[in-house]
Amino acid sequence: MPRPLFIRETAPRAVTQGITQLGARIRLARKRRALKLRDLSARAGVAYDTARAVENGNLSTGIGAYFALIWALGLEGEFKDFMNPEHDIEGKQLELSRLPTRVRTTTAADEEDF
Repeated sequence: MPRPLFIRETAPRAVTQGITQLGARIRLARKRRALKLRDLSARAGVAYDTARAVENGNLSTGIGAYFALIWALGLEGEFKDFMNPEHDIEGKQLELSRLPTRVRTTTAADEEDF
C-alpha cells in the first residue's frame, strides 16, 4: 500500500495559494469556452475526477494533469514562459559566482608556432 502524502499539511502558503489560483484560472477558461468539465477532461485525456481535482487546486494532483487541461483549452502558448531560465535572476547570479575567475597565463609552449 502506498504511503499517504502529507503535502496538503506541509506545503508553504505560497504553494497552496498558487495551485488554487491556477485551478481557478483553468476553471474560468473552461467556463468562458462554455465547456463542461466532462468534455474538457475527455479532450485532455484525463479522468473526470482528476480534472475536478485540478480545478479545485488539489496539491496531490500531478502536474501533467494541469498541463493537459491547459493544452486542451488551447492555452499551450502559456508553457513557453513557464519556468523560463532567463527569468531566474538568482540562479543566474549563483551560476556566475561559481565561474572560475583565474585566467591561465601563457607559457613558452603556448606561444610557439605550429
